[in-house]
Amino acid sequence: MNKKKISTMHLPVDISYLPAAQAFINELARLAKFSQKDITFFNVAVEEAITNVVKHAFLPDEDAAFDIICELTPVEFKVIIRDKGLPFDPTQVEDFSPEQSLDGNEQVGLGFRLMKGSVDQLSFHNMGYGGKEVHLVKFVDQKHVEKYFQKSEMEAFEQPTYKSKKERVKIPFHVLLLQQKQAIEISQCAYRTYGYTYIMENIYYPDRLIEMTRTGELISAVAVCDENNEVMGHCALERFGRKKDIPEMGMAFTKPKFRGQGCMTMLNELLTEQAKEKGIKGMFAKGVTTHPYSQKALLRSRFKDCAILIGLSPPKTFEGMEEQGAQRETLIVCYFKLIDQDLKIYATPDHKDMIEKIYQNIGIDAKVLIPENSKTGSTGMVQSDVEVEVKDLLNFANIYINDCGENIKLEIDQRVRELCQKKIETINLYLDLCDENSVSYVADMEDLGFFFAGVFPSDQKQYLVLQYLNNVPIDYNKIVLVSDFAQELGQYVKGCDPNQK
Repeated sequence: MNKKKISTMHLPVDISYLPAAQAFINELARLAKFSQKDITFFNVAVEEAITNVVKHAFLPDEDAAFDIICELTPVEFKVIIRDKGLPFDPTQVEDFSPEQSLDGNEQVGLGFRLMKGSVDQLSFHNMGYGGKEVHLVKFVDQKHVEKYFQKSEMEAFEQPTYKSKKERVKIPFHVLLLQQKQAIEISQCAYRTYGYTYIMENIYYPDRLIEMTRTGELISAVAVCDENNEVMGHCALERFGRKKDIPEMGMAFTKPKFRGQGCMTMLNELLTEQAKEKGIKGMFAKGVTTHPYSQKALLRSRFKDCAILIGLSPPKTFEGMEEQGAQRETLIVCYFKLIDQDLKIYATPDHKDMIEKIYQNIGIDAKVLIPENSKTGSTGMVQSDVEVEVKDLLNFANIYINDCGENIKLEIDQRVRELCQKKIETINLYLDLCDENSVSYVADMEDLGFFFAGVFPSDQKQYLVLQYLNNVPIDYNKIVLVSDFAQELGQYVKGCDPNQK
């Protein structure tokens, strides 16, 4: 069970309450055993966030209030500052310039920079009429895997060479759920496999792996050699954030000397059984398209293709495929249905046939309808509910449209412009196919330069995925697609891409 402790404060919009808020947060931070230095840094971010609400979110003398929600777990301390004032867009904040500051100019962007530098994670969430939130996260101080080993024990794995498959000796092994004593070895293996490049940084902290496994945020499994109990490989279902209901199968790696033994197949089977026992409707995984191997492994594990995300991540260069990896990496999204579903969804006439084919491919019975009403909305609201999630390390962004107001095209256009100015290269847009009103705006999104990528089944929603490329050159001939359906879907996506016309 997740031992999350939640505390809240409801305060007037008045800067004089700032010391009370900081004292409240200080005491909770001490419960998490943060050092005084960490608490001081965290308070810098809190002060900036609260000051922004007080000074900029409401009209002068407006009688208003805001909330502070503190969530404390063994892994992290999160402070959420929530208000229903004016919307805030962090992409409009100019970068701080020390040179201009030294010249005596106004210190634009300094507060925002202080916030980012004082916490481990910072995110902003605009929720339409629901207001907006600032999330400040500080991880509980835990040892990085480098602290456990000598430098020589952290060097990249040597890559064995085999002249033929016959040279591989079959190694007996078994699979089981992650045990506490194995967490350190998992972190070491991840570091020696990926270096610092793995996007989910918790894998480098053994104590976090243990805690996230205990709380259910990870369902983690290992393949272990029968002879000496050495960990051969690892895979996990990630169940946090938007992956809570439909988890992603990831964090997968096999030590080079154990590749070709079937570790991933056995690990996938164990995790699939765990997911079924928990009543999870389905799970997804991503395969690279620079080479066919990850896709073949997913197909063997009964995952089915449902979307192709063009240029999602920075270029990856694999040994012997240097030329193939010269462009941003395209990923194929695959889905594994665990529970039967009967769905009623909507699609535009242009994409109806392909959407039906995708649902047939992944084995979900979906009745696909054409929207009868055009942009009427159920409430007639003007304001839209839109969330923007920026992945700085991979240089892409996700935009989730939770509710479409009358201004949705203008708002998405503004978001895209701002993200492009920040040199974000790839933007993915998610609209709910179950929402007739949202689907009626697909043509407007395509007018802005978005194009069809596929569908992403979730729990309560069924997402249509559209994508936008910010001057990213893509040679579709370099995209390797394995299954017949993936090749058909790839041709369809290429035909929708305005950059190919």
